[in-house]
Formats: sequence, C-alpha cells, structure tokens
Amino acid sequence: MLSSKKVICGIFGFPIRHSASPAMHNAAFQHLKMNGNYLPFEVLPHLLKKAVEAIPVLNFDGVNVTIPYKEKVLPFLDELSREASLIGAVNTIKNQGGKLIGFNTDAEGFQKALEEKWGQSLTGAHLALIGAGGAARAVAVQAGIAGVRRLIILNRDKTRLKKLIQHIRTHFPKTNVIGFALGDEKARSEVKFADCIINATSLGMENEDLMPMPPDWLSPKNYVYDLIYRPFKTRWVQAAIKRRCRASGGLEMLLYQGALSFQIWTGQKAPLEVMRRALKKQLLKNL
Repeated sequence: MLSSKKVICGIFGFPIRHSASPAMHNAAFQHLKMNGNYLPFEVLPHLLKKAVEAIPVLNFDGVNVTIPYKEKVLPFLDELSREASLIGAVNTIKNQGGKLIGFNTDAEGFQKALEEKWGQSLTGAHLALIGAGGAARAVAVQAGIAGVRRLIILNRDKTRLKKLIQHIRTHFPKTNVIGFALGDEKARSEVKFADCIINATSLGMENEDLMPMPPDWLSPKNYVYDLIYRPFKTRWVQAAIKRRCRASGGLEMLLYQGALSFQIWTGQKAPLEVMRRALKKQLLKNL
C-alpha cells in the first residue's frame, strides 16, 4: 500500500533527455511503496531563475541539478551546505518549508563509491587527481574533508590548476597538495607512488578521445578510478587493467550521489541494489 503523502522530485538540466536519474529514483519509490514521482525538466537557460522559484510554489520536495546549472543556481538559493559552499556548486536542492537549501552529494557520493570499489579509506591516502574543473573540485574538496594525506593535481590549464590548489590549501591545510601541468614528465615519478589515480575530466566519453594519462605511467600499485560512467569501462580503465591495476568506472558515484539526494528529500534510506539495477538498465538503453 502506497503512503498517502505525495513526494515530488525531479532534475533540472539542459539537455536532459539522456538522464538516468528518473529511472533510478522512481524504482526506489516503487520498491519502498512510497507515493512519489521523479520527473525530468529540460530548463531553458533564460528560465532557470523562474524554474528554481517554482520549486516551493509547486510544493516540490526538491530537485537534482545537472549540467549546465550546478553553479548557476547558487544565487537563487537561500542556504548552502558546507560541501556545496566549498565546492561552489549544487547538485541537490531541498525545499524545506519554502526555504531552498543547496547540497552537493557528488562529493560524498564519490567517496562512498571509491571506498566501496577500492576497499580502502581515503583517510591518510595519497591521491593523484586529473582535472581542475567542477568535478575535480568536488573530488578535491571531499579529499580534504576525508583527511587525504597527499593530493597531486594535474591539469592543462595552469590558471585553474593554481586556483584549485590554493583553495584546498586554504581550507584544508593538513592536506599536502601539489600540482603539475598535464603531461609534465616531472609528474610521472609522483604519480607512481599514488595509492589511487582519479580521472575527473571528460576525456574518455568518446572513443576517439585521448586518454587522460599515458597508460605506461601506471603501475600495479595504483588503483584507477574514472568518474565517467558511459561507457562503463573507458579505454583508460581497460588499459589500466591490462597493466595489472585494479580499476573501475563512475557508475557507483552516480548511484551514491543519487541515493544521498533521495535521503535528503525523503528521510528514508535509499534501496541501493534496486537503484543500481534500474540505473544499469537505463544506461544500457541509452547506449
């Protein structure tokens, strides 16, 4: 029997047609016998402010926010969680009695996913991070929160690289963070000592993409984690496995960030296995 209170959630993005989030969340509602619905909303850029303002008007419990609006929604919210404030981006909005609170579950979702697949804790770890954009910023902030001992950041754009390094040093002084230009041979000796190497760039989404890091930089000591989840195993992940590294793609990060959003909106523990099955099924449909 369905619960009487209707839970209405959704996702704002542009474009939005390939999002797997509705399948994942609606499967969770159905499994828990909750009277809930999760809807995709393709929001035109000039209507973003009105769309956010409509959340309490329509009595939505909340929404996810995806590309290209994770940073652009910030001025329209009443409050930010610590993680969202540090990252400067929001992927989850909760309507709390008309007050709109922004969260970023990408960061904690990354940690939960990585620790599950890797089988080790981020606390005290030595990480190498490729990228300095929005996804990399979420990873770097969570690394600081988790107590990562050493963080190497590699990126092509030196200005963005320096900004991210300074941000982490300011807010997480106990984390030893250094940076290199992507492809700099000096980074090679540093990378080989990393416990885990993370790709937080978009390289690998297309078959013709260059790999984010030369495979011959990798050693069996490294655990390789690629935030890209489509394809499930990028060429870089496959190359890492051939070099006897343990490696995985970003499907679990997508799962855990969604599960955390679900809990924020509903107060219910998310049914992870149900959501994982629905997510895989939908992503396979979208291939």
